[in-house]
Amino acid sequence: MKKLILALVLSLAVVMMVTPASAMELWDPHLRGCDEGLAAGALPPPGFYFIDQLYMMPGLQAYGGHSGSVELGGVHGTNLFVFVDAPILLWSTGCKFLCADYAVAIAEPIVYTNLREGQRGESLSGDNWGTFNTIIVPYILSWKLPCDWRVKTALSIGLNDGSSALPNSGLANPIKPFMAPSANNYTDFIPELGISWLHGGWNVSADFFFSFETKDSYTNYQSGNAFFADYTITKTCGKWSFGLGASQYNQLNADTVNGVNVSNSTTTMYTMGPIIAYNFGPCEMIFTYNFALYSQDQFGGDFAFLDIIIPLGNPCGWGCKK
Repeated sequence: MKKLILALVLSLAVVMMVTPASAMELWDPHLRGCDEGLAAGALPPPGFYFIDQLYMMPGLQAYGGHSGSVELGGVHGTNLFVFVDAPILLWSTGCKFLCADYAVAIAEPIVYTNLREGQRGESLSGDNWGTFNTIIVPYILSWKLPCDWRVKTALSIGLNDGSSALPNSGLANPIKPFMAPSANNYTDFIPELGISWLHGGWNVSADFFFSFETKDSYTNYQSGNAFFADYTITKTCGKWSFGLGASQYNQLNADTVNGVNVSNSTTTMYTMGPIIAYNFGPCEMIFTYNFALYSQDQFGGDFAFLDIIIPLGNPCGWGCKK
């Protein structure tokens, strides 16, 4: 791994996966599986990097407590189509802090959702485009350890500034029966810990996240804290890399409304699938497909990622010199 571009750690808790079947909040603060294929503990060489993450979940189903398909709002076989384009700018400064390499990042995801009744294919929410909450990462710190180990820590903050183009339901109640908005109406904080072993073309990584959300001031809805993890095992052969990725999501406590627990809101999901990457030199593309293994109390299904990583150099000469 000459330049560790494949080892680019976005550490961004960039958007998403999806909603508890009975809850009002749609988005989780981390786009599950978004760090698969990357080296969770490392940073790239100094400079600016543009990363475009394209994410698609073509047909999510609502699952109850026993992984059985459930009704949503009285409509059976409900499908949620999701597409996310997350442009990211990362600056690996070349500076040291606490003996670690230091970087910062920012992302502004764009989200499309369409909620459909599965049997008839009728749209329940319409075509909805909008921007997700802006994600800022004020610090990413990566330490190089003996025996080709890397350890990284970071903090991501999701600002309460997203937009949504929800159709007008014609109801006086602002909580519409079928909602597929593009953002959350709260701020979230996501500390992260990444660990990687990078040796002889191997990348064995684990990326751990904890999310803490503020209360939605519009609905008085408080999402529960959650644990996320993305896992990677890949081997690089020339310009190609092949391997396996996996992700997990475990909500640690129930959602609440006005201090009362929401039933069936401690959601869980596990996924796994192949990773294929190609280094064009200097750009790189990483494709990941995850099969849904288990979903509880939320929408669940397969999803696919395509990451495009483009080094921009350091045209302004900012940062520290090695």
